[in-house]
Amino acid sequence: MNTKNSIVTYALVGLAAGTVAWLLLGTKEGRKQLDRASDGIRELSNSIRKSTKDGLHKASKLADRATEEINDLRSQARNKGQSAIRKADQLAKEGINRASDAVTSAKSRAEEEI
Repeated sequence: MNTKNSIVTYALVGLAAGTVAWLLLGTKEGRKQLDRASDGIRELSNSIRKSTKDGLHKASKLADRATEEINDLRSQARNKGQSAIRKADQLAKEGINRASDAVTSAKSRAEEEI
């Protein structure tokens, strides 16, 4: 019984598909509708392609700008780091000179007292 029902079901589905195909392709109105549908699909595809290209172009511009900004920040950080190192070196030298002067002064006072 199930086999007979399956065969009947497949036959009805085939008949329906054939009817739809004949309506779409067998009549002038059906071909017009199919052509309009094809045109609509083509327009949608072109629109998607254009949007994708525009999006990729914008993303590329943003990536380039971000790269430039990162390079600028890297350069600024390097310059500030070098400036800080020079300043620390200068302060260290000044500290060493003060300490040396204090040692010399203390040595002179010690020699005077002796």
